[in-house]
Amino acid sequence: MADTDLSARQQAEGHKSLLQLETEFNAKPRTAVLSIQGSQIRALAQFPSFFQTYPSPVILNAAILKLADWFHHGNNVVRMHIYKVLESVSKHHLTEIINVDETMRRILPVLGSNDPTARALTLRVFGCMAIIYKDNLDVQHGVQQSTDRFETEAAIWASDQFSSRSTTFLSVMFMRIQSKLADPTTSFDIQLKLIKILRHMHSDIAMARQAKQLCLRLLDEKNSEERLVIVVLRTLTQLLSVALIDQREQVSDSEDRITMQLISFFLYINRLIDFFLIYYTMDVYSYNKAYFKISNILVIMILCLVSPILR
Repeated sequence: MADTDLSARQQAEGHKSLLQLETEFNAKPRTAVLSIQGSQIRALAQFPSFFQTYPSPVILNAAILKLADWFHHGNNVVRMHIYKVLESVSKHHLTEIINVDETMRRILPVLGSNDPTARALTLRVFGCMAIIYKDNLDVQHGVQQSTDRFETEAAIWASDQFSSRSTTFLSVMFMRIQSKLADPTTSFDIQLKLIKILRHMHSDIAMARQAKQLCLRLLDEKNSEERLVIVVLRTLTQLLSVALIDQREQVSDSEDRITMQLISFFLYINRLIDFFLIYYTMDVYSYNKAYFKISNILVIMILCLVSPILR
């Protein structure tokens, strides 16, 4: 009985606090620049602590619905701050949302906007909420549609979030990655981001083998740049360290296991070298020269180590 009374009081306090935030958000400012209101941003900045203070599913659901409303009707600055709020929300809290479909119906129409920035922010919001929309076909379809560069980067980020949670999304995304990598108009940076998504394709054996073969084909290309080789090797290492495929080829003896460990070790050392050179080297020329030499040496070592596995 006491626990019930305590929960009821917490819910009452939560609703009261949410009402105060809503009042502050809707307050009319004395001055407004480009329809951006400081009171709105202040109200949104309080939501992360609000979620921590009132983790009740009822309160969380009401707050998320309110944020979805503001996202639908607000400008891009408000949408950006709402995205930051949702990015900070615990995944555990998101799984307790009750009106999942209603939240989606309030956010999804923004994907039909003529503003590419609004569409990009919507994609990032859905990426933050991928844990609850991982199997929603409407959201998945929206994530796969992008035209503007800024929107494309947001779509790739959202796709990475969905790919880590949905096997059905991965099967469709793999074909899109293949076509994008084969498209000569795809920028180099976009290619690198797409390749990184392949690390998630370990839940299905057939898909994992396809991802592995795609990585090997990229390594076989004669004109592969150093950055691409490093990204492919890192992605391939992450994929094969989880995927239960080709066990006889990968870990048939201790030498292969040691080789895989050494690859991960050298990648880790490479990151440490980057950190050391960036923060402790004052001479820019010396940094570039040292980085070039060390990176090339590490790439050669990694290629020598990984070559027995990739045969």
